[in-house]
Amino acid sequence: QIVKTFSSGKREGGDFVSACLSPRGDWIYCIGEDSMMYCFSVQSGKLEHLLKVHEKEVIGLTHHPHRNLIATYSDEGTLKLWKP
Repeated sequence: QIVKTFSSGKREGGDFVSACLSPRGDWIYCIGEDSMMYCFSVQSGKLEHLLKVHEKEVIGLTHHPHRNLIATYSDEGTLKLWKP
């Protein structure tokens, strides 16, 4: 059963390559093939924040289980920590 659907709103270059939920389930963070991080409110389903996170292709992301930190990693050989 699908509970909610999220979209980048782009026709091209907006496919999601990775996603994770915040520990309390309030936010869903998605990485697009455009190297942008999309931050959606799970409750409203609306896109609340959009952030360029890397210059090259992003491989994935994960949310810290207890702290408000997100790690993203990419083909450029970097891992970055973000405070959403």
